[in-house]
Amino acid sequence: MKKSYVIVLVIIVAGLVWFLGQGNASYSNLQPTPTSNKNTPKHPPSPANVTTSSAQLPVQNTLPAEQHEFNEDIAKAASAVAQQYQQSLAFPPYSQPLTVYDEDRLKPNQFFPVSSPVGEQGGALTVSLSQYRYVYPQAVELTVSAPNLGKAVVTLSDTDTKKSLKTQSGVARQNELAMTFKGEEDYPRNLQLLVEADIAGKIVPVVAQIHYMPPSATLTGFENAYPRNENMIVPANLTVIKSGLYRLRANLYSGTSPLAHLVAKARLNEGSQQIDFKAHWSVLPKQTNDLRLRDFVVERMSPSPGELNSFGESEIREFTIEDFAYDSLQQLPYQANKQEMQSLEFLQGLAAGQ
Repeated sequence: MKKSYVIVLVIIVAGLVWFLGQGNASYSNLQPTPTSNKNTPKHPPSPANVTTSSAQLPVQNTLPAEQHEFNEDIAKAASAVAQQYQQSLAFPPYSQPLTVYDEDRLKPNQFFPVSSPVGEQGGALTVSLSQYRYVYPQAVELTVSAPNLGKAVVTLSDTDTKKSLKTQSGVARQNELAMTFKGEEDYPRNLQLLVEADIAGKIVPVVAQIHYMPPSATLTGFENAYPRNENMIVPANLTVIKSGLYRLRANLYSGTSPLAHLVAKARLNEGSQQIDFKAHWSVLPKQTNDLRLRDFVVERMSPSPGELNSFGESEIREFTIEDFAYDSLQQLPYQANKQEMQSLEFLQGLAAGQ
């Protein structure tokens, strides 16, 4: 029970930090210090049911042992979060260092294959898709694979209502079958793919779920980079279908090596719009002759609790930055703003037990 409380607290703390500084790439790597696994009583006595007189009870100057350990666990967890957050404040939230281990940012729309076991031989029926989130008019392409795979029937349906939308079937070749569902503008947001495969005479099911939505904006291209104080500015051009507050993400590479995760936010109106990506000098190499932007995410943020965020698409897969001089930037250290410092002080206070 105590361990669960600590984990919940860490999640709340990390969520608060993320809320105060949205766009900071380092939060995905926060890992709280392991906590104690001792159990606490399931139903501790309520003070309202205790009828002893306060005059008969000695004054407790120290906390019970379990309460003391619980507070120590909270402090250790908060200390780990505070340390990670402090390290992230060496860089601006719009331009955070990126490594090959940050898979959530390197593959922001990755679909993880789902599998169902087949018999007792250890084989599996697997469904793979190119991505998790689709934007109209993108087609939904999937691959079904399994040892001894024969015929397979795939049903596309509304996840929430279970209403069937389309069904396709086919016969596998060399234990693999590829299918494509054409994109439809009126698809519901939550889609489900039910695969029923004939494997050596046995019907084996597996289910995959995805998101499908109308486009909110389209990234159409970039202007060439130029210096502005301590940042390299790369203007992005968009065609906005639905106005609102947008958050764009991109990864900056030197050749094939990841350098930084860039985040740009702006309120955009319908029509042709522009938003600036900023790369801080501290994440750039001195040799800037092979810089590239990739892995674009166009997101219209939720304007109210009743409306979900939506996503756009990109007409380009990569943009090469040419003729940018590293020495044209002012090399000043990043200064955390008041809100970021308050978040850090809050975490440090938790760690110190204040």
